[in-house]
Amino acid sequence: MLRCTVKFCGGCNPRYERGDAYKAICAALQDTASFSYPEDGVPYDVLLILRGCTGCPYLYEEIEAAHRVVVAAADEIPQAIDRIRSFTSQA
Repeated sequence: MLRCTVKFCGGCNPRYERGDAYKAICAALQDTASFSYPEDGVPYDVLLILRGCTGCPYLYEEIEAAHRVVVAAADEIPQAIDRIRSFTSQA
């Protein structure tokens, strides 16, 4: 089971409902990944970054994660799910 964490961008210009995206991703990966909010000093397999738009370049480098998956639009959700799933073969 992958250990995953999530960060939401500031939401200054959201173009989709990031909370709904997070719920959909968690549901699709419930047998593959466990999600939580980040804790200081805890390493993660995946950091899921849910941006509201394409304007924010921040990658939350202070969070230790082997992989970063960025979603900036609703149509990127299926690819994000597939990408996170692909990390199980690397774990």
